[in-house]
Amino acid sequence: MLDIILDEFHFSTMWNGGIFLFSLFALIIYFFILPEDDKFSIKKAIFFVAGMIALFAALGSPWNIIGRIQFSTHVIQLILLLFVAPPFLIMGFKMKIFDKIKSMKSLSILDKSFQFLIKPIAATVLFQLLFYGYHIPAIFNFARMDLYLNYFFLLAIFIAAILMWIPIISQNILSQKKKAIYILINSLLLVPYSLILILASEALYIIYTDVDLFVSSLEACFPDLDSVPDDFFAVLLPFEPVYEQKVGGWYLLAGQVILFTIALVLSLFKNRRAQ
Repeated sequence: MLDIILDEFHFSTMWNGGIFLFSLFALIIYFFILPEDDKFSIKKAIFFVAGMIALFAALGSPWNIIGRIQFSTHVIQLILLLFVAPPFLIMGFKMKIFDKIKSMKSLSILDKSFQFLIKPIAATVLFQLLFYGYHIPAIFNFARMDLYLNYFFLLAIFIAAILMWIPIISQNILSQKKKAIYILINSLLLVPYSLILILASEALYIIYTDVDLFVSSLEACFPDLDSVPDDFFAVLLPFEPVYEQKVGGWYLLAGQVILFTIALVLSLFKNRRAQ
């Protein structure tokens, strides 16, 4: 069914050229412009590339388009964007650039802001507020009607996710016990939204049920929507919104628990090796 839908659109519509150029530009900066770390290794480079691939898959691949048709695919986007890409990017990032920022008095306020935002409480509050705020039905429906506004929200949550992951990846911010508590709290705070999706008996987002709004949200991504046959939207009807919510809820619950658990186990393993 879905392959029939996707066949209606041009390659340039399904794959976002802007996100691809952004990803390519980020890789060029990483490999050729950012100063090398003393401890830089091929492994760090692989981590960073993996993070950029996850980021592109979430925002620039056909999953971005399918997420406007199937809510469960939107949740897969979230998992890639918030729980896969950030830790890889952090583990692979060249940290020497931060030493240069600290040495520049003109950027001291930027460094102080960053140091505040990576404090566990601040990072948790910021991430959870943006995550839940974006998924308030009125805000979500409104954001999905505009391509750039939707990307703005996703970018904000992505940055907040990076800040939230830094205390988990870093070996200097939290003790092992506090890190385990920090991971548990962030995981538990996401559970209510998963349960809302799983237990809801009606569709939460009218963007997936109201035909006019649904078409408008697709027009934000599909410049060639006028070329689509009239019976195209009838083909979409089998994607039942309540079922998609439940599937998305299970995806989110399982995905974040598994990835946070992996992060905790790897952190424990790394801590034991360091002792």
